[in-house]
Amino acid sequence: MRILAFALIALGLPAQQKQSSTYVFDINGRRTDWTQARSGEGASSETIRDVNGQRIPVEQVQEKVLRNEGGVRIVERTTKRFDPNGRPLPPEKTVVESTTRPDGSGTESVTTYRGDLNGNLQLSERAATQFRKSGDTITRETSVERTGISGSLEAVERRVVQETTTKTTSEKDETIYSRDSNGRFAETGRRIVKAATIDGKVREQVDEYESATTGRLQLARTSVATTAKTADGGERKEVDVYGPAAPGRAISTDGKLQLRERQYYTSRQSADGATVQVFAVQRPNLGPKADLGPVQTISETVSRTTPQR
Repeated sequence: MRILAFALIALGLPAQQKQSSTYVFDINGRRTDWTQARSGEGASSETIRDVNGQRIPVEQVQEKVLRNEGGVRIVERTTKRFDPNGRPLPPEKTVVESTTRPDGSGTESVTTYRGDLNGNLQLSERAATQFRKSGDTITRETSVERTGISGSLEAVERRVVQETTTKTTSEKDETIYSRDSNGRFAETGRRIVKAATIDGKVREQVDEYESATTGRLQLARTSVATTAKTADGGERKEVDVYGPAAPGRAISTDGKLQLRERQYYTSRQSADGATVQVFAVQRPNLGPKADLGPVQTISETVSRTTPQR
């Protein structure tokens, strides 16, 4: 689990700093400090505690707005990552330029530069998106280019996303086309997300399709989530995750997906104002009934937001 926090400070609002600490639990329920993350005023950082109890850096991000006027916004993000021993890895810089028109259409260009062994930044990837709005529906078409053997950018992927939102429902349909060895583009993935709010509860289903040996897309994963408010003002989310086979079991011969695990996400406000988020799971037993085993708490994240000094 990685905690990546990015903060964009709105004009006219006091700067805020967010600090999060994540703890993990072993099979006996013992709680251990794991990661810490800080973000605020265009910067974020994450550290992790190693086996010796020392805190070492994982990632540092600096973000600055180069332009934000006339419907054009340009953001530069510099990312520094570190290996398991805390030694710096080659840096990465991303430049995001977005343009929004009065009719709701626009463009977005994401250019990524990655450092070589000497730390010099080289152009690595560019993703260009065009989007347009028609009623409640937004359509996005993205072309992804990556640096090839020749050193120049080559088109490798296309994505088409159609998203429709109403007061109580939303649907997002994303299709991925990848280039094969012959230079042709073919469907290699699809992701459909449907959500609806009923009686104060939000139900969301995510269906993910992957390319099968037949050359056609095949349903590979499904998750069904229900989110509701709790009596103490918090929130509880329950997610059933389905896959080709449950852990320790053979793949179903009829092609039906099996329940792999049930996830629980709970969020509440503590007495000192911190937000406490707990992640727990239930997994199927290995017995003949394959009923769910006991709930096991995996992690707990405590977050606090304070004014930036």
